[in-house]
Amino acid sequence: KQRAADAGGIEVAVAAMLAHPQVAHVQEYGCWAVACVCVGTDDAAALARMQRTADAGGIELIVAALQAHPQVADVQQFGCLAMASVCSGGDAASLARKQRAADAGGIEVAVAAMLAHPQVAHVQEYGCWAVACVCVGTDDAAALARMQRTADAGGIELIVAALQAHPQVADVQQFGCLAMASVCSGGDAASLARKQRAADA
Repeated sequence: KQRAADAGGIEVAVAAMLAHPQVAHVQEYGCWAVACVCVGTDDAAALARMQRTADAGGIELIVAALQAHPQVADVQQFGCLAMASVCSGGDAASLARKQRAADAGGIEVAVAAMLAHPQVAHVQEYGCWAVACVCVGTDDAAALARMQRTADAGGIELIVAALQAHPQVADVQQFGCLAMASVCSGGDAASLARKQRAADA
């Protein structure tokens, strides 16, 4: 991963997506490449790769890919995976990436992906993971607003639907529960309403 990043792999993957927005396979594999290079357990180095992706405009291009190809399950799958990968972390730069994804419409496209492909387990898994990664944070009011945007987009009911539709798929169950926890965090009135909405669903 680091060797690919050092060679400029992040920037060329993002450039490919920018150059060919209507070619579904370029968007699919561009998102997959970004996800694979970014995600990792090497902490500071992984966070730096995520930030390089954001600096290259990758967040907005991931969202654009999801918007441009709503019926292509593989684009939706890998787009959500890429969003989750780039928006992981809890430091200040990571919180800024989460907000940048939300500002670009990332929450709504992740929820739309789940709505469009309810029987595709990987879309549900990575859609839930994307929602969780974008929502969760220690930036208080901004994080609460992202949680509320997810609820307003119908995300709570879709998370529950994903868990119901794929009971034997452990990864859907894992990230569905993570997404529900992420969206239902908080103690203000809106958060309490989200908790009740999850229970009612």
